[in-house]
Amino acid sequence: MEHENLKPVYSSLIETIKSLPILPEHSETTIKMCLDSENEIIVKGAPDPQEWLIGRKVEIDFSSWKDELAKSIESFSDSKTFDMSFGPEKRQLARNSDTATLAAHLIYWSTLYAIKTQSQHQHEFYEWLAFLENGTVKYDMEEEYVSDSFRRKQRKYWRDTVANDSAIDWVWSIGILKKKLEFNIGYWRYVQRHIGWQEDVNRMQIAVNLLTIARSDYPNVDRKYINLRTAERYTHEKDSDEEDSHHLYLTKLYRDKAFHILWKWLDHNMKMWWD
Repeated sequence: MEHENLKPVYSSLIETIKSLPILPEHSETTIKMCLDSENEIIVKGAPDPQEWLIGRKVEIDFSSWKDELAKSIESFSDSKTFDMSFGPEKRQLARNSDTATLAAHLIYWSTLYAIKTQSQHQHEFYEWLAFLENGTVKYDMEEEYVSDSFRRKQRKYWRDTVANDSAIDWVWSIGILKKKLEFNIGYWRYVQRHIGWQEDVNRMQIAVNLLTIARSDYPNVDRKYINLRTAERYTHEKDSDEEDSHHLYLTKLYRDKAFHILWKWLDHNMKMWWD
């Protein structure tokens, strides 16, 4: 559903990406993709710059794709796009996606902040600073269809979080905070324009990890050291000698401890996260 004038922009971007080298420090991490509440293919977590996408394995999460097709996949028209399909059709199309289709969705989501690579953005930013320094600022008005594209991606990025929101459980509140921090992480990875951005991103990621644990029903505590001597600081739960009950106690303690540390971590760091 993108504007026709964006096709050459994306084509140019793809040609640039195809020429990029594999970055060993990023290529080992698996990219996880899934469907949102509207059956759109999305990337889990914070979007990565295009330079970080090359050579990585992609894992598709089928856990939410429960229902069967309303009609056979063979009935699709050749001219029917992914965006024009119904929910069950979209799920089947996603299941049958080839590498090129998944790569297209991956590139689409990596342009959440700009339809250019991080290196191209950095070059233009330094060029803008040079113009600013010599008093000849170059400012180009953004085409409306480009702005529409960014707004559409942001709505899609937030849609699943809002669609699943609930006023009856506190975990959804920190789920919104987690989504916001992931958006910021992706943006800062992309612009990379202040000294120490890596440390700030690492601290945001720690906050995201704490949020993930704090909102989990049963976090995995296997092979994790949990200090029981300080348990009373974090939980009112009582321990038990029974193995199953003790394990449940450890999961709750681990979750409650993450919740407690989260706010101290944000208190010490959050006000420093500005560009």
